[in-house]
Amino acid sequence: MSDNGPSLNVVPGGGPQSVAAWENRPPSVPAIPRPSFERPLSAMRRYKWLMLGVLLLAIPGGILATNLVKPQYEVRATIWIEPQSQGQSASGPIRPQELLASTAWVELLRSYRIVDAVVRKLALYVKPDKTADFPLFANFDIGDRFLPGNYELNTDPVKKRWTLSRPDGAFPDSGRMTDSVGRRAGLKWVAPASLFEGSAKKKLKFEVSTPRETAVDLMKRLNADLPERSNFLWLRLRGEDPQLTRQTLNAWLAQYVDVASQLKKRNVVDFSKTLSGQLQFAETSLHDAEKALEDFRIQTITLPAEGGPVAPGVESTRDPAMRSFFEQKIQFDDTRHDREALEKVISGAKAGTVPWESALLIPSVAQSQSAQQLRDAFTQLHVKQMELAAKREQFTDNHPAVKDLMATVQTIQTRTIPALASQFLVQLQDRENDYSTRIASASREMQAIPSRTIEEMRLRRTVTVTEGLYTALKARAAEAQLAEAGATPDVMVLDSAVAPLRPTRDTAGTLWGLAILAALGAAIGLAILLDAMDPKIRYPEQVGNDLGLSIAGAVPLFPKGGVNAQSPEQISQLVESIRSVRMHIQNAAGTPMSVAITSPSPGDGKSFVAANLAMSFSEAGFHTILVDADTRRGILHEMFELPIGPGLTDYLAGTADSSVVIRPTKHNRLALLPSGRRLNRS
Repeated sequence: MSDNGPSLNVVPGGGPQSVAAWENRPPSVPAIPRPSFERPLSAMRRYKWLMLGVLLLAIPGGILATNLVKPQYEVRATIWIEPQSQGQSASGPIRPQELLASTAWVELLRSYRIVDAVVRKLALYVKPDKTADFPLFANFDIGDRFLPGNYELNTDPVKKRWTLSRPDGAFPDSGRMTDSVGRRAGLKWVAPASLFEGSAKKKLKFEVSTPRETAVDLMKRLNADLPERSNFLWLRLRGEDPQLTRQTLNAWLAQYVDVASQLKKRNVVDFSKTLSGQLQFAETSLHDAEKALEDFRIQTITLPAEGGPVAPGVESTRDPAMRSFFEQKIQFDDTRHDREALEKVISGAKAGTVPWESALLIPSVAQSQSAQQLRDAFTQLHVKQMELAAKREQFTDNHPAVKDLMATVQTIQTRTIPALASQFLVQLQDRENDYSTRIASASREMQAIPSRTIEEMRLRRTVTVTEGLYTALKARAAEAQLAEAGATPDVMVLDSAVAPLRPTRDTAGTLWGLAILAALGAAIGLAILLDAMDPKIRYPEQVGNDLGLSIAGAVPLFPKGGVNAQSPEQISQLVESIRSVRMHIQNAAGTPMSVAITSPSPGDGKSFVAANLAMSFSEAGFHTILVDADTRRGILHEMFELPIGPGLTDYLAGTADSSVVIRPTKHNRLALLPSGRRLNRS
């Protein structure tokens, strides 16, 4: 065979490729390891029927998974939240802010007051084994104390009787068709007549949970979304039964609007009651002030008046000192009266007989700039009391928000207001002492001037202040009563829930895909595991790793029909692979040399490699003898078109000489020793 290609059309081995290797030779230079998918792919091809069987096992697994997982239906609804209630104004008694903050609307929606009512109204705490049996529990109810758990109801249509039992045997009960079912267990239910129709006995299994646990599970299925600066509250509820899910969400919406309306009206009513109490107190104070002025005028009506008529222009000519004295005298008396009144209020408030709000009727407290903090404290107290009343309608006294407001109200009532009142009392005392010092110096000149005019002016001023406070409170109380009469909820159902025709999330396709992927992964893993446990030598890397042999070269896999002489590509691959093996052996072994070619199983390509390698050595100038040592299946004589004998078996048996068994071939410097005649004992 020349270097341009083989001169024989030989048949390649059955493996992926033929490998030439030898013992006790220096290993070749290791190549850079690269990831190879040849071995996993070969393992999958070898165990393809096993993988197919594993994939077929995924079919019942997918069917079981799709039967266990039920499709989910999703119903949606929309609630509109009013940004400001109609008829409210910034100056009126009803504030323009909403009843609740934006996040509180969602918290109110998830409150147990609403969810528990929905659960009890629809009897959602009853869960029959079959969803289609849920309408049978339309009139189902529970007592204040009941026994949750699993129940089984057996009905006998012939005898018109029923029997109720539990798996643990507790509270067995039985009765006639019209008797209440489960009275001993705290249940209130009359079995429907449909369970007693026909002649066959019927069995109904169901589970009773606590309303609170059912409410918690129901809240987990609800998704409420209120975007920032939006008036739309989007609701989505998931469930297995589309009609029941729709009915549940619509009942939820109705209960939500009803509770919001009650809270809004209660807020307005409480504010109106607070204003009514303040108005009544202001009215009493006004009557007292008017009565005091009336009594004073009655007592002084027969006394001579202060001075006589003054001609135009005379008032401006009066002594400025007298005018200043009277002004200071008036301020002194006002301060003294206000101080005494404030002392009485503080003493009465500490004793619990007078409310702290009485201080607002004192002119200095109501008008003085230095008492602004005290007036602000009363305003803050009223605001916190209103917030506390609103929170108590929504939460219990143990709620952190209610506790904080109660602590704030308590602090303002017991600390802030008393401290500010005492501080202002000290200011009045200092002011009174200052006025007293000034008046004492001029009292000798003004002793003749009566003080009844000053008292009358003070009484008139008290009447004026009290009348103004009463008028303002009366106007606000009237507005509050109008708002109470026309109070409307701040929420409205914009879109009701509608039952969908198809499930929103059907996991059947996903489960099938997961089952197939899992089976495929298991099949591939099993094939790779079996391949790793296979003791046979099937891959080139096993030659070096398992046998400790160096690889001289590799012969590519050719079609089963043999090398196509018309394919230059196959010819070139064969020539280069055989030449590479020959040069590697030649450089490693030197001359002369003996090369044995073997394999672990038949059909691996021993004859193919041996014939082409021998031709390569001969054409490279080496005298080569090719010995066919396969005395059972040797085919080298057929490849070189020579008879099978005499050959190796004849030579070993002593029936033929070496000159006879070694036969020349068509290739120069290449002789063949065929396997010889096959004997029965060979």
